Amino acid sequence: MNNNINEIISTKSISTVFQAIFNIQEQRIIGYEALTRGPEGSLLSAPDILFQHAMQAGLLSELEILCRDNAIKRFSELKLSGKLFLNISPLVLLSKSHPQGETKRFVEQAGLNCQQIVIELSEKYPFPNNYILKAALAKYRRFGFKVAIDDLGAGYSGLKLWSQLLPDIVKVDRYFIENCHQDKFKQKFLKAIFNLASAAKASVIVEGIEAQQEFEFLQSIGMIYAQGFYLATPAAKPIRAYPAHLLGSLMQPRNIARTA
Repeated sequence: MNNNINEIISTKSISTVFQAIFNIQEQRIIGYEALTRGPEGSLLSAPDILFQHAMQAGLLSELEILCRDNAIKRFSELKLSGKLFLNISPLVLLSKSHPQGETKRFVEQAGLNCQQIVIELSEKYPFPNNYILKAALAKYRRFGFKVAIDDLGAGYSGLKLWSQLLPDIVKVDRYFIENCHQDKFKQKFLKAIFNLASAAKASVIVEGIEAQQEFEFLQSIGMIYAQGFYLATPAAKPIRAYPAHLLGSLMQPRNIARTA
């Protein structure tokens, strides 16, 4: 399997798909999350398996650099609008062997600017040291990159991480979205996150929305930014307009988060 990872990296045998992120109040796309796929039909086509084996082979940094480069190039080639959300592992970000300045260079080569890029750090993976990570992120922020915490609620240190890193954006873990219209605890959790975000001057993106009932409930409690299969699926050539099936479901939620 290690040989397969080496071959994928050396031959650049990955592809990037994009999933749209929406402002449902203004009914527009605000950006896209870049998602990596391994070689089609192979055991490593699924991103979770691909990155797991890259980590085991000690090639996570090399794979992530390739993914970032490909995502930025494709975003530019497709002339997609809004912000580009890139998933970056905290382990790679803090690695001494990880090349510095590569993401900025890729962005400039593609004719984009750093203000368009959002770095997503997943709470699913352990963060070695939040204070060191904050210092590392400060370098990106000086160039204009935005910072997001992904999968908020998936780990045990989400609120602590939020208070230390002060991200521009938080993305709520799918667990709290599934059947939220029927679960009183999830409803209270989501309302609390919206209120915290308002106090922290951060935006909340609700991701993983897969059902109409989830979408309508979240809209009723103040969701502004949304992502998920119910709205749009990841695609090599993603949608560029607000989905027609959502056009008739505009409510007037209370204003609780600033623009992403």
